[in-house]
Amino acid sequence: MVNIIIYLQKEIDAQKLVFDLLNNKLIANASIDINNVSFKIEDDKIRKAENSVITAQTKAMLFSQVERYIYENCGDGVEVYSLPITQANNSFDSHIRNNTLKI
Repeated sequence: MVNIIIYLQKEIDAQKLVFDLLNNKLIANASIDINNVSFKIEDDKIRKAENSVITAQTKAMLFSQVERYIYENCGDGVEVYSLPITQANNSFDSHIRNNTLKI
């Protein structure tokens, strides 16, 4: 299982993306942080960005399908990465396994 972190530009409808990913059983759970402010270094300058950040939980083997769906529907400028979920209780584990695509 993994947490997938998705940084969307404000122009992209984060809720629609979450609903699409849920309806396609690519993720089982998600939260959206609207107006998230982040900073990064680019060309030796600090850049400030304001995004919608989606944190979603799914099976690790579905990451590539989620990434492809985002690319096809939102473009290639969306930052996406995942973090492993190393421990979860039975309830959470069952929720992820039972509400995502069977592999």
